[in-house]
Amino acid sequence: MKTLKEIAEHCQGLLVGDGDLIITGIAGLDEATEGRISFVAQRKYLTKMETTRASALIVPMEVTGARVPIIRTENPYLAYARIAALFSSRPFEARGISKEAWIGKDCRINPNVSIYPFVYIGDNVQVESGVTIYPGVYIGNEVSIGEGSAVYPNVTIMDRCIIGARIIIHSGVVIGSDGFGYARDGAKHVKIPQLGIVQIDDDVEIGANTTIDRAALGKTWIKRGTKIDNLVQVAHNVIVGEDTLLISQVGISGSVEIGNNVILAGQVGVAGHIKIGDRVKVGAKSGVPGSLPEDSTVSGIPAISHQEWLKASAVYRRLPDLLKEVRDLKKRIANLEKNTGGHEK
Repeated sequence: MKTLKEIAEHCQGLLVGDGDLIITGIAGLDEATEGRISFVAQRKYLTKMETTRASALIVPMEVTGARVPIIRTENPYLAYARIAALFSSRPFEARGISKEAWIGKDCRINPNVSIYPFVYIGDNVQVESGVTIYPGVYIGNEVSIGEGSAVYPNVTIMDRCIIGARIIIHSGVVIGSDGFGYARDGAKHVKIPQLGIVQIDDDVEIGANTTIDRAALGKTWIKRGTKIDNLVQVAHNVIVGEDTLLISQVGISGSVEIGNNVILAGQVGVAGHIKIGDRVKVGAKSGVPGSLPEDSTVSGIPAISHQEWLKASAVYRRLPDLLKEVRDLKKRIANLEKNTGGHEK
């Protein structure tokens, strides 16, 4: 439970109304009941302020009053995220190391951890304070895991990979699998040993069943604050900049360098050995065959300027009608040529 004043301070909002009101949780406008706070992120939902049963509301700055206490903020959705985290977070509980976990030789594991049954930890592994490792996790030799990180069930972290602080790794993730590298020998493919590592910097989240391949040499590197959705493929020697979003089913080929604050929407495919600049946005299902300058917004296959892609999409929808018009014109031209005796020479 929190007072409305505490909540307003937490989300850096402007309180209007009773700051001593007790709030027990957060809910949507339609589902909220007494004691809950809800939020209005878009203007189209302003009318629901009169019918919701929420005891308080997070609203845009343009709203100055309501029938219940409000917290005014420039970004209600961001305020919602902060408040939801406030109510959903649970204090870390150090359970120690389960007797049913396998711990290798010469490991340095802080006593303030929770390592569940059926975890396998190899030799020379370092685990810092506040780490939780759930059942079924495999951690290879010489891996390091930073403070406050959570590794959910059935994650695989292969040898020598570096996991930073406050990392969230969801179920089924594989970090440090071999990169897809082969040399041709006639008709045969000869495997190139993948000798590098994966480095994940602080405050990264990795969605379920994502794979991040180790580098052939050097490292595959995910930088601070990046968020990766489910079912994403990051190939060997890729560098992903800070605070970037990789959304579901993105596939990134080897040796790509991605800048800071980039957004790759769902099912984007990126060709190898290219560079994507800072703050680039790539629309869903796009194919990126070449490098993109910073601040560009692209869509399509191959990816082009988003505005040009919108124009092309409008034409694409009209192709059946345009084809019919072309066929009609060809018939008319054929009839004209027939009636005039053909082309003049």
